[in-house]
Formats: sequence, structure tokens, C-alpha cells
Amino acid sequence: MSRVVLSGYYGFHNTGDEAILEATLALLRRCRPDLELVVLSADPAHTQHCYGVEAVSRTRITAVLQALRHADLLISGGGGLLQDVTSRRSVPYYLGIMELAMRLGTRVAVFAQGIGPLQYALSRRLVKRVLSRVDWLSVRDPASMLLLRELGVTREIQLAPDPVFALQPPSRPEIVSCRRKHGLQDGEEEKPLVGVSLRPLPGEKDGSHFYNLTRAACLYLEREKGARLIFLPFQQNEDLETGRSIWADLSPGHRIIEESIPPREMLCLIGGLDLLLGMRLHSLIFAAVCGVPFVGLPYDPKVSAFLNLMDEEAPSVPPELHIPRLCKQLELALERGEGRMGELAARVSAQKEALEAMVQRFLPLL
Repeated sequence: MSRVVLSGYYGFHNTGDEAILEATLALLRRCRPDLELVVLSADPAHTQHCYGVEAVSRTRITAVLQALRHADLLISGGGGLLQDVTSRRSVPYYLGIMELAMRLGTRVAVFAQGIGPLQYALSRRLVKRVLSRVDWLSVRDPASMLLLRELGVTREIQLAPDPVFALQPPSRPEIVSCRRKHGLQDGEEEKPLVGVSLRPLPGEKDGSHFYNLTRAACLYLEREKGARLIFLPFQQNEDLETGRSIWADLSPGHRIIEESIPPREMLCLIGGLDLLLGMRLHSLIFAAVCGVPFVGLPYDPKVSAFLNLMDEEAPSVPPELHIPRLCKQLELALERGEGRMGELAARVSAQKEALEAMVQRFLPLL
């Protein structure tokens, strides 16, 4: 039986990264049901319980060594692992896992990685040195491919969809059950239900242009469209403070999800929306998978790349983006017709098919 180890930002209860893991495992199981799967996790007990896989601590070097020594393949990614903005430790950690695997004779596939930003010269040198030597390399957007070329990585690089596109949309009974669980009672169907997924913008504080912009958008949805709003944090320790600050200016009665919830539950919540206003990339992908209209706030090139992929208008980033333009986009999204949503469904379906083909390309490494 072939053994595969998965390395990513797993076990930190970030909804987007947990969705990447769930989708990747599903893809691998569909393509090769016989695989033995092991996940390097920050919370091995949680990962093992939720996904039915073997999981080991990502920081226990002896456990990592043992997992890699007995593996046929290491899959690194997806997600934005190789960047040094949130932490200078990310790049050496994930590249170190790849280097360790190669030294042990385990093949390495880099799957749908987002590369950058890379602020430090050491990060750039390490990325070039290690990724030039892995067995198979794919990135999730053209900007990541361009950055690797600029760094001097000359080997073949494939463009892979984000694994989260492979998730199956929820059924109507799943959506209804989830709405009831979170206190979203029936009887107010005439009021649009709008989800909001925000995150702190790196380098900005409350009172900034971007904060005021998103606050104004929520007030517009409440007062002009009569919307019920539900705040959906994808990373509780980062997103909740932003959500609470904006919610304090709204009327009572809007919902805020305070607890960490699994990807499937978040997918069900988003599947029951009339509109999503999102900064978090995976909140937007969830909406696309569910066929829910969305407006993305491109705080990062990865969000702009997604909007371009879906043929959606990408609002300018602050300070060019202004309140009237954003409000107009929200209004148009709420009025979006079936024809446009059919086009979106076709684009999502194409990403699913591309993912299946991509997995089939690197599994022969086994």
C-alpha cells in the first residue's frame, strides 16, 4: 500500500486551510482509494477525528521523520504557505519539510501553492533552491508562477486550481438544518441574507480607509437593502475583532458566528445566503461552489486572481475603491440573474475537472 504525507497549515482551525485539507483528501481518495494518508497537524487528535486519517504533530521532529521515512510521497500544500509576511518562520518550515523528505528518498509534490509575498532575500534564495529540486511543482495562480520565474526557477511549473473547488455543494436539507442550528429562523425570506467575511488588512488599524469602507458597505446593506447580516470568521483569532467592531455600528439582530466551525458547516451557511461580501479567498470560493453571488474585496493578489478566473469585476484596492462604487457592485450582485450564475457554475465545474486531472498527473510519482 502506498503511503502519502500531507503538509500544510493544518490543525490550526482556519476554515480555509481545513477546507483545503478536506478537499485534497477527497480528491486523493477518489483517485486512489487504497492510499494510506498521514497529515502533519498542529492538532493531531482533531485532524484524526475529523478526517479519518493518521495524524502526527507537525513540530515533533521524531514523529515527522518517522512519517516521511515510511512515505512514498510528500504533498506540500495547497494554500499560501511560502510567504514571509505573517511569519518569517513559514518559509523555512515548509521548505525544511520538503528538504527532509528529499534527503530521506521520499518524492515531493508541491500542490496548488500560492507563492509570496517574499520580503527577505533569504526566503527568496531558499524558495529557489528547494523548489528547483522537488519532483513535481504546481502553483495556484499566474502571479505565483511569475514570481518563481523571477527568482530563477526554470523547471516546469504547472498551474493548478485551488483544491477547495473540489468540495461538493451542500444539499437543501443540509442548509436548512445548519440555518436552524445557528438561529437563522425561517419567515424572513423577503429580507436578503448577506454573509460577511472580513479579515484585518495587514498594516492597517481601525479608522483606516479600508475599515471605513467595509463598515459603510454593511450599513448600506442594512439600511438600503433591508439585509440581515451574518459575520463569518474564517480565522477566529484574527477576524472576530474586526467583525465585532463593525457589528457595533449596526442595529441589533444581526448574527455573528463566534465559534470555530468545520468547513462543511461553513459551506452550508454560505450555501443559504443571497450574497457574500468577502475578503477571505476561501469564503469567495465557497460562494462560487454553492452558486451564491459574491463581491470580493481584493486585499491580496490571490483574491484578484480568483476574481479574474471567475470573470468577476475586481474592485480597485484602497484608496481607489470608494464607497459608492462598492455599494453599486453589491446592488448588482443582489440582482444577478440565472444566466450569470449559470456561467459561474460552468467555470467552477471546469476547475473541478482540472483538479481531478492535476491529481492524476502527480500520483504516478508513487
